Amino acid sequence: MKLYKVLTVALLGGLLTTSCSDWFDVTSSNEIREDDHYSKDSGFKQTLVGCYLAMSEEALYGMNLSWYMPDLMANQTRSYANYSTSAAAGELQAHKYNTTYTKPLVESVWTSAYSVIVNANEALLKIDGRKDAMDDINYHVIKGELLAVRAMMHFQLLRLYGYGNWAERKAELDAKKTIPYVTTVNKNITEQATGAEMFAHLTSDLTNALDLLKDYDPVCGTHDAAFYANVNVNDDGFYSTRNNRLNYYAVKALLAQVYMWEGSSESLDKALPICEELIGKLADGVSIRFDNSNTFLLTLSDPGTLNKQNASLVNEALFAVSINNLDQKMSNYINPVYASTDYNAIYLTADQMTDIYGTDDASLDVRATVLLSQNLNGDDQGYVPVKLYQKNLGTYYSGKVPVIRLPEIYYMAAECYAAKGNAQKALDLLNVVREKRGLYDALVLPDDASAQVPFAQQQIAAEYRKEFLGEGEIFYYYKRTGAEAIPNHENMTDADYLLPYPDMETSAGRVQ
Repeated sequence: MKLYKVLTVALLGGLLTTSCSDWFDVTSSNEIREDDHYSKDSGFKQTLVGCYLAMSEEALYGMNLSWYMPDLMANQTRSYANYSTSAAAGELQAHKYNTTYTKPLVESVWTSAYSVIVNANEALLKIDGRKDAMDDINYHVIKGELLAVRAMMHFQLLRLYGYGNWAERKAELDAKKTIPYVTTVNKNITEQATGAEMFAHLTSDLTNALDLLKDYDPVCGTHDAAFYANVNVNDDGFYSTRNNRLNYYAVKALLAQVYMWEGSSESLDKALPICEELIGKLADGVSIRFDNSNTFLLTLSDPGTLNKQNASLVNEALFAVSINNLDQKMSNYINPVYASTDYNAIYLTADQMTDIYGTDDASLDVRATVLLSQNLNGDDQGYVPVKLYQKNLGTYYSGKVPVIRLPEIYYMAAECYAAKGNAQKALDLLNVVREKRGLYDALVLPDDASAQVPFAQQQIAAEYRKEFLGEGEIFYYYKRTGAEAIPNHENMTDADYLLPYPDMETSAGRVQ
């Protein structure tokens, strides 16, 4: 138990200034410093921005939670099994999470995510006491985002360190202990939540966040620019590009993801209207810049305009994380002209490319023709995912990693309709995205009525693979739906899907 307290102190070290001795023997001077930090709106803004900066580090969305670990765990790209210089990649593909090479990665995700949570909690514990002194807009937007940050980090940890296939295991997993849902900042240990408690915490934080944001977030269009004049002028663009933050639409999408993970028919009934609302509002494009200085719209890309300069698909991101030095972070992994000695290079073999995109569609689908780049100089002429290849991207599209994109909203809605037996509606939604990818021949249901829902579900899975290559999302889809076989793994079990708790947690009595 004491070990966990030490871990908690370590988590605070990144963005908070409390030392280990201060933590266990809090003095009045510490309290004064904290109160002084939060005496103005700017203190809450700084903590919130600090949370986003921490989320951009390699341990989280700068690498491990996006284009690296989960994509390797889903076996979407070539094998690293025979390369000792890429031991971590090969062992992630083999789902060996407790080795010398993978264990530090697994533990860094846990500690870094809880560090973000601790910092969000510190501000949340102070903000209501300062409400009367804060600008009303700042109070609602900042508190809403802080709650969303806390929920998002817990949900990410649940997707990795918790169990999957909830829909088929609800009674078991609702009662089973999972990760701690931390809402305090103190030296006392937060007990592990049960599965049912975890979903109650997640939905509570996210619905409260939505209530706070809905009349104040600029993306909602409730008020004109004059309403924000006092808080936006000369304020470092705090209210400007909202898709780099957990805005109202992103929080809605995150809530739908949570309901989909829980997976019961009741939860799908809650997820579907959220997805339909987002599709209805965003289908024709919505401005996500407060100051309207840019014509950029949040919308699905047009296949005729998708190119290497906008390949990161940031224009489709409800939420994207800005990453400093992303080019350096990816330089050893993503290179469209990799050499045969670049043992860390990420690419698809020709067989993998055909397996994902098909023989006929590969020449039409912009996800294959634009978002992949064949290395004709390599011995094996592999296909490199170039969504995030920074040297190609235009200024706006570089330095950002999309975390939640619009196509997933369509796919989640399609899953809900398929679960209800409406296979045609599911295909209609898939066809909207497919047309935006250059596939104008619509998917058509088989004549056999008994085969229609299975066909729709197969197509949903196929679209996830095509759409989210290089983004990690396919691993979470596999785990959520309880896929028993994935590429190169015919018999997936909990051991394959479950990242182990850090040693410090199990030593403190945590059970998984």
